[in-house]
Amino acid sequence: MTLRIVSPARLLSRSAIVPARSRAFSRCWILFLSLLLPLPAAALPAQQEALPKKIRQLSLQDIIEIGLEVSPKLWEQRSVIDQAEAQLGQAKAGRLPRMDYLQIAGLVPEAKGNATFSPSTRSDLLKGLGPFTRIEVKINQPLYTFGKLRAHIDAAEKGLEAKQASLERFKGELIKTLKELYYMNLLHEDLYRLVSNTEKELGKAVEKAEEFLEEDEGKLTQQDILKLRYGYNRAAGKRLEIQKGKQLVHSALRSLLYLGENEDFRLKEKRLKPVKVTLDPLEHYKKIASSRRPEWRQLEAGIEAKEAELLAEKKQYYPDIFALGILLYGTAPNRDKQENPFVLEEFNYFWGGAYLGWRMALDFGIPKKIAEKKAQVLALRYQQTEANTGMLLEVEKAYREVVQKQESLKFARKARKNGRALSALSAANFYMGLGEAKDVFEAFKMYTEGAADYYMSIKDFNMAVAELARVTGMPFIESAGPEGQGPERSTAGGTLRK
Repeated sequence: MTLRIVSPARLLSRSAIVPARSRAFSRCWILFLSLLLPLPAAALPAQQEALPKKIRQLSLQDIIEIGLEVSPKLWEQRSVIDQAEAQLGQAKAGRLPRMDYLQIAGLVPEAKGNATFSPSTRSDLLKGLGPFTRIEVKINQPLYTFGKLRAHIDAAEKGLEAKQASLERFKGELIKTLKELYYMNLLHEDLYRLVSNTEKELGKAVEKAEEFLEEDEGKLTQQDILKLRYGYNRAAGKRLEIQKGKQLVHSALRSLLYLGENEDFRLKEKRLKPVKVTLDPLEHYKKIASSRRPEWRQLEAGIEAKEAELLAEKKQYYPDIFALGILLYGTAPNRDKQENPFVLEEFNYFWGGAYLGWRMALDFGIPKKIAEKKAQVLALRYQQTEANTGMLLEVEKAYREVVQKQESLKFARKARKNGRALSALSAANFYMGLGEAKDVFEAFKMYTEGAADYYMSIKDFNMAVAELARVTGMPFIESAGPEGQGPERSTAGGTLRK
């Protein structure tokens, strides 16, 4: 039985001469076929062409600068620094005079006469109501606080230093993360090229082996071809796996740069290259870390801030000496002024003066507050001792890691070179009919593994240098490897060259 599908136009042309039931059947077919027809492009907004993305060419330095500028974590820390600066400003303002201004206004009953005679009585509360205002101005100027103000200012300054060191610590951690993603991105690019080339070469070897087998040339067997096909398929699978990793690393780096929806980036550098650094002795890095490491500076500033707070608590036993200026003014036009100085006048007056005063709080909780501050300082001192040992150990570990990775990189470079020569020689012999398929398979396997280890060694070495920069608090600026060209750059603890 053959099923013919008739076009909608043809069905419409026949609808005039067929019975009603047939016309109904035809309309159903027309509806069914119209659903199968492709919709116009305007009806599929999801398939409309996406807006072109703006591609930015970025170097490692560009990535670090953008990352430091847009990181929400760093902006949060900058806000914390703003708070600390405001607290320091408040502490310094304690040296300045303080003015209190108070004014009240209302209605008061009329009062005539003086202290000896008055026609008005106290019961006339609503008689002759009139306006009244009173103004009080007091200016308090601290003169001497026995070191309390100075201690509060010192505590605020050290607190600000601690917050600034915390910002530097977060910067160092972010820079290391950005470097790692940058090197991982280049690593995946190199691995992708490596595996793609291996896949291509093994594919050629499979074709050549099948050709030899068909022509019955050489000593090839089906087992040799299976080995080559196995290597080819493994390379193809690894290529897809590396491609997925490359996309994930790219997305991770893009997320830290907070690029717009229609923005993306490409790296200016196309290959992963080792940074080149001339190391100073280990003790030199330990000495620098003790003064420049952000964590160390943060802890030291925190201890000094607590010591200043302890001193401020001890000074609570002493008074605050100050100068006080007072100005009092009151007026009520419906009440007679009293000229007798011994008469208390609450509505019409004007007087003021300057005075010397002292204030002292008798608080029996002061000894406990002092004990609390002492305990906090001691706890931080113990933390500092422990942190000092741990930080110096971190520096030594990072330093020895750089040395070890640098030596390992030399051997990995030689292994890659030997593997590349072996694979080229084995492939040439095989194509000329002088070598065996298993030699090609083993040679390409050795070369791929050696080259992958070499690229991994570059990444590990670069990250070891980045870690040494972080734990010493030094502004390392890694440059390109030996293939690059550029001026020599020196830092306080090492020399970096292109």
